Amino acid sequence: MYFLDPDSGRRRRALACDKYMSGKTAVQNAAQSAVHDAANRTRGAIARLQGNLASREEPVDDAVLTERVRAAMGHVITDPHAIEVRVHEGTVTLKGPALQHEIGELVACTERVRGVRQVDNRLSISNAS
Repeated sequence: MYFLDPDSGRRRRALACDKYMSGKTAVQNAAQSAVHDAANRTRGAIARLQGNLASREEPVDDAVLTERVRAAMGHVITDPHAIEVRVHEGTVTLKGPALQHEIGELVACTERVRGVRQVDNRLSISNAS
């Protein structure tokens, strides 16, 4: 009845069509984003698996491992320059001041770095907050 109204029917039909098209576009965009996200996550998982297999096969140079640890540290602590990183044959020694709530995450982050065999935690608790 409302769609066949000679005065406002055309406007109502156009509005309904616009709402339908808008909803259809939103659903298509959401589906496309979900597929893109799933593809990226799959590629990442495959790369991690390949990296883990490669790290078990061949030892990593100490200088390369030092830079990997430093790069990872920058994502989890506020002052990565205060931490001294030493690497010898896959064993990483962390030394220096760090905030108490960051120490656990720093050690865990270091253990996850590809090529690290062991972490020697010699961090001290910093007084800064």
